[in-house]
Amino acid sequence: MIERVALLLILSLAAMIACYLLRAFHMRRIRASAPHPTAANTPALLYFRADSCAVCPAQGRIIDQLGAHWHDRVRMEIIDAEREPETAARYHVFTLPTTILHDADGRVRQVNYGLTDERKLNRQLTELTGGHPADSEAARLPSDRGPSGIQSAQSAN
Repeated sequence: MIERVALLLILSLAAMIACYLLRAFHMRRIRASAPHPTAANTPALLYFRADSCAVCPAQGRIIDQLGAHWHDRVRMEIIDAEREPETAARYHVFTLPTTILHDADGRVRQVNYGLTDERKLNRQLTELTGGHPADSEAARLPSDRGPSGIQSAQSAN
């Protein structure tokens, strides 16, 4: 009985190490790709989605909420992976939805695969910018942004 428990623990530990190493390898590959151009040294959140993605609308609502709070400190960009496959390939995006956070220098800092909750993204954005979102939600939005404060990839070009 003890041998089985020990074997189970060893296999669990090996699986956790393999998962960590795969994630580290993937982050290194993404960081090695050309950095994403950032507007005026502003951190960015890239949200990869597609019309065929079942959970993308839920993630889109979360991104819209974050856009309303972070519009003046973080540039949020929606990228349709079906319409812009070269951008998705550059970031090795194979799972939708995917969110990628860039620092002000264009380096990838965080990658989230699948549906990511608002608290986790908020925490990552706080770490990325070194502060909390703007206190005033009624701050005036730039004219090239929608009511959520998100600028689409097509209007950014």
